Amino acid sequence: MLWMADYPSRGAMRFPDRLAIVADQGTLTYAQLDRASDRFGAWLKERGIGAGARVAYLGKNSELFFPVFFACLRTGVTLVPINWRCAPGEIAFILDDSQSRLLIHDEEFRGTIDAALTQIPQQPALLPTRASDAESLQNVLRSTTAVNETAHRGAPDACAMLMYTSGTTGSSKGVMLSHRALSLSRHVEVGSPHWTDWNDDDIILSPMPNFHVGGLSWMLIGLMRSLTCILTADASPANLLRLARAHGVTRTFMVPTVVRMLLEQIGPQAPAPRLKTVYYGASTMDATLLARCIETFGCAFGQYFGMTENCGTVTFLPPCDHDVNRPHLLRSVGKPLPGMLVDIRDSHGQSQPAGAPGEIWIQSPTLMSGYWHRPDATAEALIDGWYRTGDGGYLDDQGYLFLTDRIKDMIISGGENVYPAEVEQVLRQHPAVRDVAVVGAPDATWGEIVVAVVEWHTGQQTSLAELRAFAAQRIAGYKLPKALEDMAALPRTATGKIQRIEVRKQIRAKRAGASEPAGANAGGNP
Repeated sequence: MLWMADYPSRGAMRFPDRLAIVADQGTLTYAQLDRASDRFGAWLKERGIGAGARVAYLGKNSELFFPVFFACLRTGVTLVPINWRCAPGEIAFILDDSQSRLLIHDEEFRGTIDAALTQIPQQPALLPTRASDAESLQNVLRSTTAVNETAHRGAPDACAMLMYTSGTTGSSKGVMLSHRALSLSRHVEVGSPHWTDWNDDDIILSPMPNFHVGGLSWMLIGLMRSLTCILTADASPANLLRLARAHGVTRTFMVPTVVRMLLEQIGPQAPAPRLKTVYYGASTMDATLLARCIETFGCAFGQYFGMTENCGTVTFLPPCDHDVNRPHLLRSVGKPLPGMLVDIRDSHGQSQPAGAPGEIWIQSPTLMSGYWHRPDATAEALIDGWYRTGDGGYLDDQGYLFLTDRIKDMIISGGENVYPAEVEQVLRQHPAVRDVAVVGAPDATWGEIVVAVVEWHTGQQTSLAELRAFAAQRIAGYKLPKALEDMAALPRTATGKIQRIEVRKQIRAKRAGASEPAGANAGGNP
């Protein structure tokens, strides 16, 4: 197995002068990436930051992140990537919880960092990524000081990365990912038979943030294969189309929301780039959207489903299953990758038969070691070698996994279970709906009612009655929305995933302050 720490040296041996990373503000060849990784590893050692210590990184997508990443892998230091959208209190919690000794940061976040540091007793050293008048990461990496190849490699089962969950499902927890699990996870993906059409000349584009397991995994797939990786912090449709055309990008990874935005951007003045494959994750893609994508891009599509706790991908829906003539498969997230076991269990931990919904449990060699300093949460999540995901779903008789929703997001209305993801998939097919989040709101009669919170296409809007009539042709009556709210822009994470907890909080607060009883505009429960 190729250890992740050796990706740059393998690339330098195969294609030393090939551009490994082309970012918004700089580039690195494979030879430069390899040397810079060793150089920063030596810099850490000079400051007494060695195996087991934590180093945090708070910055937007940049070529500078990867020498830090590989240096940490090579010296046994644990890297703690931080979501740059975090508030000062959230940053303070991560720094304090991880006891990070060094915080590498973009200068634009210095004000937020200063506010965070006032809230914790132990202050990490600070190193800006770029600064002309002070020591910076960029200056360290540009140093001409000769450095011997880093001899140490992190122990296989030691914690290589500490990735904090976004908090969309509750309090943030540090997910411990080992060197072995991270390295094996990329081999499992790349070793899949669906990847045989890749070659050494492929060029990938990554607009997903490096602090997220999806964005980081995508970049690492490219670096493992010694490809040129186009990396950007600007995920605007215009910029993505420009980069794809300018660099001859052949494959990219994004969320369906961004795919929709790209379609809206493409026209006579901005033609579609010629891609081989578009990979996506975070949500499924309906048949209508897929048909438009195939017509516009003329390429294949593949879908990932995974999570931080598994170092990324669990299941994959390959291009051959993206068939508009078999739309039912598009509602699935595919089948488990080699080595991944998926089981559906009820609330008592008993396996469910095909077609029966329950909680998704996963067993794989790439699972997390546990939650940092959270033995209680670890014991609740890891049971006899299985990980309880908290996601609801079912397996069909062919082994395809279908998501229902987060167990915690399930709406119980009039004694019936309603899974928001299922309702959202249907409502997104309405021509006026740009995107939608479905949440539950308290109701005196039904316990909860289904509320559709819609982001409309520009200049288009419709009524609750029309949406209900549209959806009634596709889902059971008790699942239909009983109330309709709109938002100019639904709150999303940095990866584009809708923050349902935030939507639910806003809608419940709004409805609690309204004089009209909840559900009064929707009639009785069907």
